[in-house]
Amino acid sequence: MLNLIQNMHPSRLVLCALAGLVLLGGCSEKVESPLIKAHSAEWNAPEAADFHGAQVADRSAASCYTCHGTDLHGDAPAPGCFVCHDGPGGHPEGWALRVQHGFAVGTSGPASCAPCHGAEFTGGWSGVSCYQCHDGPSGNHPDGWEAGDQHGTAVRNDGGSQCTGCHGSDYLGGTSEVSCFLCHDGPGGHPELWRRRNQHGAEVDQNGSEQCAACHGADFLGGWSGVSCYQCHDGPSGNHPDGWEAGDQHGVEVRANAADQCTGCHGTDYLGGTSQVSCYTCHDGPGGHPGNWGTEGEHIEEVLINGGLSCQDCHGEDYLGGWSGVSCYLCHNGPSNHPNGYQSPNRHGNDAEDGLHACSVCHGDDFTGDWTGVSCYQCHDGPNP
Repeated sequence: MLNLIQNMHPSRLVLCALAGLVLLGGCSEKVESPLIKAHSAEWNAPEAADFHGAQVADRSAASCYTCHGTDLHGDAPAPGCFVCHDGPGGHPEGWALRVQHGFAVGTSGPASCAPCHGAEFTGGWSGVSCYQCHDGPSGNHPDGWEAGDQHGTAVRNDGGSQCTGCHGSDYLGGTSEVSCFLCHDGPGGHPELWRRRNQHGAEVDQNGSEQCAACHGADFLGGWSGVSCYQCHDGPSGNHPDGWEAGDQHGVEVRANAADQCTGCHGTDYLGGTSQVSCYTCHDGPGGHPGNWGTEGEHIEEVLINGGLSCQDCHGEDYLGGWSGVSCYLCHNGPSNHPNGYQSPNRHGNDAEDGLHACSVCHGDDFTGDWTGVSCYQCHDGPNP
């Protein structure tokens, strides 16, 4: 046998390479000095120019078939390649784990995979496409990784620092040359336009705010994301923007778009819903007005200052209910907007004796109707009642 080896052509000796790949280490501990001295002393040294991983990457594993068998399981006295390698892929044991090959790619970039898997990573001489597990052009992620319930869940659970190995510490691409901000809106990590109410607001309406805690912390002060929800939201009062409790904030919004938008968080009955904050903590019931609005001192003062047109936004142009479903005529006697029975002289007559200024606010300085469209002279004969 020794004479056979000594007389073997050098090119045949080269073909007796032990299968391996770049970055493989530890073979010298598992496979002691080769039984057949066909390889150089540097064959098991990863840092050496004659390292078998580099040789196989350069010439393919077919060069090993002559000695190690076409299945690479060994052909006595040559050992099987899988003493060290994990199978046909040729990687070290455990290479499929993200902490193994993912770390290597994050450090050296995917170009280190090309010698074996091909420039397009579809298999190359190894015959094993990276896309059996990875999603292709989007990078080194598993199939379906772009879905929010895939990478979003991973980031929520483990933080965004795990992305920096490939995408860079600034998430602008790194070795992957794919910026996270192609889809995400910046350091917040949300999709583009997420800050709009019809984006994240709709999501919270549907699923509640608990999902925000995974990134922003149980107190919503930032968590691992470092971005506090209270940069925009008002805190304990819910998910509303700062100052939302003011009438010129949420009141204007409700007047313009109706109260249906409130039901997602506060419930269809407005008693709290997922927010656990009842609208009736401040409002007087289905009418939506502040507490005690039904008393004359509250809403009448509002009408005297701004006119009854401000009521039309919710109660309709005819005051019969509009989107609020509450007719002003439940209490008022019609277009004049006075309380029921106000036409009685002992009602409005007594008010008029205190001065006509209150009448002019609604009926005009000339008492011919103004915004109410109701002239006092329908009943009265002129300035002298």
